Amino acid sequence: MRGGLAAVQETTAEKTPPSRRRYTSPAMTERRARIVDAAHRILGEGGVAALTIRRLSDEAGVAQRTLYRLFGDKDGVISATVVDRMVEVREHIARRDHTYTLPMVFRELDWMVSELDRDSLYARVVIDFVFAPEVRTLEVNELTSVARSRFAGWLEHQRGKGSVRGDLDNEALVDTHVMHEFLVYRRWSLGQCGSEQCRLELHACFLQSASLVLTGELREVYLAKLVALLKRIRRMRK
Repeated sequence: MRGGLAAVQETTAEKTPPSRRRYTSPAMTERRARIVDAAHRILGEGGVAALTIRRLSDEAGVAQRTLYRLFGDKDGVISATVVDRMVEVREHIARRDHTYTLPMVFRELDWMVSELDRDSLYARVVIDFVFAPEVRTLEVNELTSVARSRFAGWLEHQRGKGSVRGDLDNEALVDTHVMHEFLVYRRWSLGQCGSEQCRLELHACFLQSASLVLTGELREVYLAKLVALLKRIRRMRK
């Protein structure tokens, strides 16, 4: 029994990321930024396989020991690129009106598609993290945080107006919607739809999820919008 517990503890220890000192000096902060920028570029050009500590050290112009001190390992660097990028996204969204009406939701989704286009090589790499067999919990939580906050914010706004059913598991609904949204991003990343179709499919995805929780006349309005969008998407697919 003790041997089994020791084996579990040893396995847990192996999976625990190495602790890292926090460096806050201007020099280290600048080096960290260079490393993350270089990693972002390398990931976009060749994916995770292209990112090695040696190559990153060369392209960022820092010693390999500095990489290990700052990030622990290659996965630590990858996580940093995702976290930093999503911080930028959340900061951009925070500067906007945060009342999640439907027009606001659509504007945010349209902006997300423009960001996919702007940084398409890297975007395709990180979208794959959500669907990869290797679990990347930190990265996936970061990547899905904006979609989760958007739907939860819209849900809260509609609940305040008395337009939402009270007999549903809202947390499960948010989880399901987020995965459906990322399936649309996945189709884009695989080249199965272009940017305009991706944008329309994201709108339709949101309307479909929203229609499940709404009541009364507003539900009928959302359903009518969904039907019209699906017709447009069908024409684009022909």
